[in-house]
Amino acid sequence: MESIDRLNRAINYIEENLCENISYNEISKITLSPISAFQRFFCLTTGMALSDYIRRRKLSRAASDILHTDEKIIDIAVKYGYESADAFSVAFKRVYNISPLFARQNQVNLEPFHRLYYTLSVKYIKGDTKMKRIANNRELLDGSKGHNYGLPDCMKFILECVGWGEKPDFWDIAAITGDTVAQVYNRNLTTSCEYCVSGYLAGPEHIKYVFDTLGYDHEYVTTAQLNADTDRYIPKIIEMIDRNIPVLVKTNLNDIPGWHSDVGTHCLIVGYDNGGQIVKLLFDGTETVDCILTGENKIDLIFIGEKQREVTLEELYMKAIHKMTYWLTLPERNGLFFGAAAFRAWADDIEAGRFEEESLSMWEDYGVYVCNLATSGGGVTTSIFKKLAGMNQSHSHLAEIGEKIDKILENRTPRNGRCKLWLQLEELGGGMAQNGAMDKDLFRTTMRDKEKRSKVAAALRDYAERVDQAVMLLENELRQGEQLP
Repeated sequence: MESIDRLNRAINYIEENLCENISYNEISKITLSPISAFQRFFCLTTGMALSDYIRRRKLSRAASDILHTDEKIIDIAVKYGYESADAFSVAFKRVYNISPLFARQNQVNLEPFHRLYYTLSVKYIKGDTKMKRIANNRELLDGSKGHNYGLPDCMKFILECVGWGEKPDFWDIAAITGDTVAQVYNRNLTTSCEYCVSGYLAGPEHIKYVFDTLGYDHEYVTTAQLNADTDRYIPKIIEMIDRNIPVLVKTNLNDIPGWHSDVGTHCLIVGYDNGGQIVKLLFDGTETVDCILTGENKIDLIFIGEKQREVTLEELYMKAIHKMTYWLTLPERNGLFFGAAAFRAWADDIEAGRFEEESLSMWEDYGVYVCNLATSGGGVTTSIFKKLAGMNQSHSHLAEIGEKIDKILENRTPRNGRCKLWLQLEELGGGMAQNGAMDKDLFRTTMRDKEKRSKVAAALRDYAERVDQAVMLLENELRQGEQLP
């Protein structure tokens, strides 16, 4: 058929121009359709965005060049449209989980990503073409408010939809999940750009704790369960959306076709199309991305269940306070560190010269941990203490405990509430610039200067000592019994 031929000619055009600028206007001319229509058609028929397909084909060809030619890696990077070896290395590691240099030196057998061909086939799809989206259309992860952690805002969204209203707020839930309590650090190369407790502990155990604390039952459906019995879970998704209740999703967002961010583990299903064969995922903002349930998806689903008990705001605050020392003293888990241990591991890697390597990503393996300092204010959030003290005069002493912790950590600074450590890293060339972005050249210079990076490491170790002191203070108060209800 002529339409199939046009589709394959568009794919041929892409293949012939993987080392050139691929013109979407040219693709539109070949397919005789608006590019937006072709992009949607491509995503629906292949399960991935057109841009993702092009990127994967470029990386597959680049991988072949790395293994079978003597071209310099930087030349291969430029050849396939990457502006720097650093950007190419980040993209390469997201797909293959190793650096280009490691692949070449060890001649690793990398699985190719083959080009596609269109053929005509017919498939019956159960269900109808009904499309539905929940009524609540508020923004998810509003960065202007500091709402940068996925699980707390997803849970906040769900609670709003089941009738909880304004309280608990994002910061209350983020204290419950541990995200604003403990700094984290990943000694492994990361492909998911996570930088919070919920990201590192993502899975059934952490989710159960969160739902139990909030007083709700839930059903956790693993990727294997979903793919093995998609027909069972599609009606459940439809039921929840028809009730205007989102479905929580746990995934590595790099596995979602059509999504172009490197951040996140949790998002929401807020709608469906094509009888539930397509679900609408909300990551941030209000715009959704379509995800086709193919039976090969890499997502876990979490359905909120019935309320098991009434939970007061006072109870939630007390739970958060009693749980703080747990988050701050979590032991290392396969290269993941928490609390004071995170600052020390980070400092050790800096001083050992880990971040000298050009191919190591500046953002995913370093910048996200600085960003954490801005979001959580250095960790050991004390807002819960003050809120609880304000609710009941008998808890007034909690505000004093919070002030003592703030004093130990020197968390209150005149510049946008950022903690002292943030400002120290900025001044030493190991943090963000004043505009909130990372200065790549300054960062690399700092990391390649042994004296300079030692000063950055010293600042992190000093803060680790302060966190230890805060933990000791909190543990003493908890042990006394009379001090905390």
